[in-house]
Amino acid sequence: MPIKPRDLERLLQGKFDFVPAKGHSSDHRWYELRLPGLPPILTKVSHRKTEISDDLLGKIRRQLRVRNRFFREMVDCTKEREDYRQQVRKDPFPPFDVRL
Repeated sequence: MPIKPRDLERLLQGKFDFVPAKGHSSDHRWYELRLPGLPPILTKVSHRKTEISDDLLGKIRRQLRVRNRFFREMVDCTKEREDYRQQVRKDPFPPFDVRL
C-alpha cells in the first residue's frame, strides 16, 4: 500500500482531525488526536519525499491503534472520521495499556 508522507499527513489532518503535536523532536513531524476519555493518540511522519515503507506503515498503524485492514481502509478513504473514533474507543489495537 504505497503512500507518500505528505499524502498521509493530509489524510490525518484533513479527514481524521489530527493536529501537529508540540514539544517533540524535529527529525519527524508529529501529530496528535485528543478524544475525551482516552489518552492522546500520537504518531510521527518522516520528512522524506519517498513512499513510506511497509515496516514504517506498520508502526504508524500501531501508533494510531488500528489493525492493518482498518488502516488500509483509512488510507483508501473508505473509513470516515467517526468510524476511526468509534474504532479506537471500542477496540483499540494495540490496547491503550500497551506501551509502544
